[in-house]
Amino acid sequence: MGKNIFNCSKIGAGQIAKVCNNMALAIEMIGISEALALGKTLGMDEKILTNIMKVSSSRCWSIDTYNPVPGVMENVPASRNYDGGFACNLMLKDLKLATEVAK
Repeated sequence: MGKNIFNCSKIGAGQIAKVCNNMALAIEMIGISEALALGKTLGMDEKILTNIMKVSSSRCWSIDTYNPVPGVMENVPASRNYDGGFACNLMLKDLKLATEVAK
């Protein structure tokens, strides 16, 4: 955290960037989770599907850095019974904030 610092050029713009980024991440994580769940339901091995997605058009942070499926990637919350992960209620809070400011 704090590796990249951006001047957003006006007061409050950092909050705008944060809510937009968090909304995009939530949508991305939900989509990746659903795609991997569908693959598993259809009989695809999640590790193989992840490796395909990592080099395909669905490549993103949620697939190659913070995979949501237990056992697919070491040292991520999914492989530690979701300990230390971003709680769903925090994601819901971020999505509600995005919805509120969009209105």
